[in-house]
Amino acid sequence: MSKDNKDKKDASLVELERAKLEAELAKKRLTATMSTLQERLRPGALANEAWTGVREKGGEIADNTMQKVKDRPAAAGGVLAALLVYLARDPLWAAVTKLFRGQDDQDLVTTKVSRKDKNYDLAAPPVSRSVDEGVSA
Repeated sequence: MSKDNKDKKDASLVELERAKLEAELAKKRLTATMSTLQERLRPGALANEAWTGVREKGGEIADNTMQKVKDRPAAAGGVLAALLVYLARDPLWAAVTKLFRGQDDQDLVTTKVSRKDKNYDLAAPPVSRSVDEGVSA
């Protein structure tokens, strides 16, 4: 065998070994990447990452809101008062109508009936007596 052929054969073997080594390294990198992806795409990890993002964004919103309230306390108080009036609109409406009506409902008879009693009809009969007279059984 000639020296040139032997050198070419040795060079081919070296290239083949280098290609095998590179393929093995690429395989290890792919395996590491796949395991990283599996960990990141795990439902618990996704939920944790989403919760962290929401918590950070919520903190930013709270900080911005507090700064705006400090900058404009009168406007913030007005918004808060409007919200409270909206939430308490039914009791406030009842108090205002009672105030302007000027008299108590002395003729009004109220009854609380359990809805679990299957032997009782929830339709109340008309009452002709006032509260002051009382009801006799």
